[in-house]
Amino acid sequence: MSSCVYLIGEYKNRCLLHNDAKSICCTCKDKLPPDDSQLAAKFRDPLAVVRGSTRAPASDCLRGMLGGAAVFYVCGGPSANDLPLEELNGKGIWSMAVNNAAAHPRFRPQAFVCADPPRKFSHSIWMDPMIMKFVPIPKLAGRRAKLRRKEGGEFLPLDRDTSTAPNVWGFQRNPWLWPDDRFFASDGACWGNHDSGCRKTGQPKTVCTMLLGLRLLRFLGASRVYLVGVDFRMMPERGYSFEQGRDAGACQSNNAQYVVVNQWLCQLESSGVFRRFGLNVFNCYERSGLRAFPYVPFADALKDCRGVVEKAPDLAGWYDPEEKISKIR
Repeated sequence: MSSCVYLIGEYKNRCLLHNDAKSICCTCKDKLPPDDSQLAAKFRDPLAVVRGSTRAPASDCLRGMLGGAAVFYVCGGPSANDLPLEELNGKGIWSMAVNNAAAHPRFRPQAFVCADPPRKFSHSIWMDPMIMKFVPIPKLAGRRAKLRRKEGGEFLPLDRDTSTAPNVWGFQRNPWLWPDDRFFASDGACWGNHDSGCRKTGQPKTVCTMLLGLRLLRFLGASRVYLVGVDFRMMPERGYSFEQGRDAGACQSNNAQYVVVNQWLCQLESSGVFRRFGLNVFNCYERSGLRAFPYVPFADALKDCRGVVEKAPDLAGWYDPEEKISKIR
């Protein structure tokens, strides 16, 4: 495996072998240029991830854990309700969901990602040990880690926070985004630009949690990602795939955000960044406002994600001696 990756700007000659984001290996002979045809296989993803309860480094444990699997990435757009989401609960299907889409009544994802205050998201997500929760590291402590529960229509404090909830993982998040190789090469996940990011990059000001999930899925080892509920178009009467109102002003703000994020993702896709880093993304909503990725029907995506995993596995004979099986053949 190559020990260095030669990218651009501040990432020139950054060492990606020793988990040291500040190492400079100017004399290294094993540079990995961005036009290397094997970049995706050689690249050692530097994203910083920690265990929520201890802050112990966890990148080496989780990096590549999906083993090149095809997965679903579910956002909150109402078009998701037009699909048989119950199929996502089947054997062989792995999915990540954004924000409260992870508590959708028709399926349960294996992972969840958020960027906003954790108190905005259902306690049924936080307290479900079957769901991996990925949150920015600063939201693992103090007031930013607090949670709440809803009971009888009333919101009440929860006696747990993000650091003590089950199956929580923290990740480093960047307040800036360049739509180039730095999207994957950084040790932080880029979710757009705040004021400091705009000054740093010259890019428009906006942030989008969906971007964080794409970065995490590459780190976790997905090779093909199928988008569900990525409408990139919001109206007051058609806001989310779950019960949540949105007024005209909020819809206008979100729609302006979608324009910018669509441009970024189109640039990342057209310039080959996703392909170089081994991530292929498809959209299961043909009329989506996100035009960066090709359309694939949901049924075809299910078939790809399930692969060889049977809906109802044939369990007969697995304990028999292999010699007996060979004789039968």
